[in-house]
Amino acid sequence: MISFRLGRQVDIRAAAELSCALKIGHLNVRSLTAHLDQVNLLLLREQLDVLCLSETWLTETVDSTAILFPGYTICRRDRRKKKIGGGVAILYRSALKAEQLRVPADDSAVEALWMQISSRSTIVVGAVYRPPSGPTAPAIDCLHNQLMHVLARARPTYLLGDVNIDVSQSAKPGVASYTQHLSDLSLKQLITEPTRPGPTPSLIDHLVTNRPDMTTGVRVTPCNISDHDLITALVADVKTQHVPETITVRSTRRVNTDALCLDLLQADWSQLYGADSTTNMWNSFLATWNPIIDRHMPMRTIRVRNRLGPWLDDDTVREAMAARDQARADRDHTPCDVTEREFRESRNAVKMAINRASAAFYASSFRHSRPRTWKSVRQFLISSQKTQHRAVGDAPADPDWPDRLNRFFTSVGSDVAGALAESDSAPPETPDAAGSSV
Repeated sequence: MISFRLGRQVDIRAAAELSCALKIGHLNVRSLTAHLDQVNLLLLREQLDVLCLSETWLTETVDSTAILFPGYTICRRDRRKKKIGGGVAILYRSALKAEQLRVPADDSAVEALWMQISSRSTIVVGAVYRPPSGPTAPAIDCLHNQLMHVLARARPTYLLGDVNIDVSQSAKPGVASYTQHLSDLSLKQLITEPTRPGPTPSLIDHLVTNRPDMTTGVRVTPCNISDHDLITALVADVKTQHVPETITVRSTRRVNTDALCLDLLQADWSQLYGADSTTNMWNSFLATWNPIIDRHMPMRTIRVRNRLGPWLDDDTVREAMAARDQARADRDHTPCDVTEREFRESRNAVKMAINRASAAFYASSFRHSRPRTWKSVRQFLISSQKTQHRAVGDAPADPDWPDRLNRFFTSVGSDVAGALAESDSAPPETPDAAGSSV
């Protein structure tokens, strides 16, 4: 009996410690906008508190309110250069306190974003990306300087990202210098398995920290969103126990509309009609209305759940995901060009299936109820949170953007009118005959 009680106390203590652990992760997503639904599924499945993303491919034309992750807030640093690609971002639970850190950085090939995350205690988290085409030595020096800056805060520090330095191949250029710089700063890289699988797997996604003693559960999880896998870890004693978010609403689940209408018809509205002012009329209305509504549709408190897009439950989407996962298993079991090509094709098929299911969902919703359509758009496509400022570094903002904005609005009317006039003057196209081919 005593051993049973001791064992139960140990289990309870371990569960409490786990609930206070912050789960962090990183994924090279290779276009965030193309994988919004799949990243939301990943957040839900892995129960991540902080997710660092590299190769977001976001630009200034993409507003953060259009990048919806229910229950999470996004902070991003887009690539400032005109060359497409790159970019890093950090998703964190909205219940956490977060502060973006200004870390001096030169114009090297390292793209980094640093944040201070606070709850029960405080840690520093950085998302980093180094393009493979850039020189290694300047990037390592830049990363060294940034790490020195954030380590001066004397906080547990975690750097997660795609460094494009394969530490599993010690003879490759830059590996020895990179590991020596980490050692000089008393940092440890915790990932030991390949993070970019395939015919030639490599370990290029890293998790670097100055507090390995606080870090448990380090793992590489197969993830078929891109050609990189997810890396995760638990940071002990950071997060307070989660308090569910609740709202109070009227319950219409068991309402009998006939009985409700009958009570409203039989109610005494004489005080309403006899009121001598608008205020008295309104108060009389509420005095009669509220008791009836409270009886038929009582108030109740419910837990807010972050719903994913309903189109993810589509059978075609589920089948495409199952086929993709099977293709990944076949590729891992028999790595070759054929299985690699089949996996890439099945991964692209998932994106196409999600896009088609999403379009079909909104088309059907629009046909049946336009007000419901806009409600779905606000729920699943547009964030209700205040837009977060983007990290742009120390470089000055584009001074010409107000002029470009003015030129757009002063010319858009004439441009549209000209385009419409041109389309009206063009001869109508003759429809193709049925069964004809080009």
